[in-house]
Amino acid sequence: MKTTRRTFLGGATGTVATLALPGCARDMETADVVVIGAGISGLHTARLLEKAGASVVVLEGTSRVGGRIETLFDLPGAPEIGAADIGTIYYRMLGVVEELGLEAEQWPSMTPSYWYHFNGEGFTAKQWPEVAANTLEGKLRNIAPSGMGQYFIPQPLPLPTIDAWSAEESAKLDVPYGQYLRDQGASPEALKLIMTGWQYDELDEISALWHLRLLKWGMYGMEQAFESGAPLRYYLKGGMSRLTDAMAASLANEVRLDHWVTGIEQDDSGVTVSCRNGSKVRARYVICTVPLTILRNIAIEPALPQLLAEAVNEIPYGMGTSVLLHIASPYWEKDGQPPNFWTDLPMVETAFVNPSPIGGEDHLWVFTTGRLDASRGNLSEDEIFQATIKELARVRPATEGALEPLALRSWTRDPFTLGTYASRAPGQPHRFADVFNQPSGRLVIAGEHACVRHVGLEGAMESAELSANAVAALL
Repeated sequence: MKTTRRTFLGGATGTVATLALPGCARDMETADVVVIGAGISGLHTARLLEKAGASVVVLEGTSRVGGRIETLFDLPGAPEIGAADIGTIYYRMLGVVEELGLEAEQWPSMTPSYWYHFNGEGFTAKQWPEVAANTLEGKLRNIAPSGMGQYFIPQPLPLPTIDAWSAEESAKLDVPYGQYLRDQGASPEALKLIMTGWQYDELDEISALWHLRLLKWGMYGMEQAFESGAPLRYYLKGGMSRLTDAMAASLANEVRLDHWVTGIEQDDSGVTVSCRNGSKVRARYVICTVPLTILRNIAIEPALPQLLAEAVNEIPYGMGTSVLLHIASPYWEKDGQPPNFWTDLPMVETAFVNPSPIGGEDHLWVFTTGRLDASRGNLSEDEIFQATIKELARVRPATEGALEPLALRSWTRDPFTLGTYASRAPGQPHRFADVFNQPSGRLVIAGEHACVRHVGLEGAMESAELSANAVAALL
């Protein structure tokens, strides 16, 4: 049977036939493609392949779809425990939102200022130059802690475009980020402030080139928003999970939940995917979109090529815990200070008042990261809640009685993520630039960690398109 193929980014249409796979047991489910992971990358991949006419089975290890997107509909205000917003240049994501009849609205305008606490003292940005906690010298005394990292980045950025990171001449920037900042004149005290919210143990763990790439992407988004008059960021009306739920519902085949993949075995005619629950699926190709931290524990036969295997096993992931607190009363009205936090407290590094996606009550999102990540010790969730609330009340009495436990998610401990998101260590940006989104035999590794031009959720969807294109060309 002759089949036609669709090039997704080019917009051509066509169909792909499902072919019989040799060696299948009669009771084994079969498909053209198995997609592992029902986060936004996996769901986008499956939708693209189905639109091309391929039969697709999506396997998800948890009891829900969405991955690192999750709206807690059963809690007051339906807070987001995962990704909470959509950037103005997340064009793929905004396109799917529109296609599925959902609505993105401008992120509410809220005060960007912070209440700071460093070196045992609380203060505002205006007070910072004169407080005893400020041990910096010269011009640095006037730079607020939240702006310290940006201060040491040359303007304009050494990357002229969002694609420039991949050029050969950018290799000179592929040094440890801490070293890069020290070369720019950052003192030990300045580096300590820059560590606030850093998702790794040390600044030097991450390539300066990769971090500058992220900064360039953010600046590019701001430029595009300014030129077009569009909002810098959106929230999804009704909650971010409405998007991934709608994506899953649009598939011809229902997502197989509670199918934790344990093995991927390739042979000349196809791939067999095995799950912890004993089920198996046979397909012509497999696209795996789970975090690399999870892929490392999946048995793959035959073994991955050396460079790809090194990328899977060595690419670092951030560490972080989200603690959501119900705001029983507006503590900032009581003490007249900004509602958001930027601190060196052991349980609280950054905290932001986030809006409800359903128009209900706002909540305080507390994020502890890297070496201060509250979940890296032996504390229970309840102990983390109580310690966080107690620490805030200790340094800012107005919060006493104003904050209550709402929800907690340790991305570090979560067995389906084991980290926040992927980055690149020094030496990895160019070395691993081309290892993902293309077949290794009959297996393609895709996802947020495999982004090329874009980042975050948009990068995850970009990877979905690249990997779906690669497989479609082979069906």
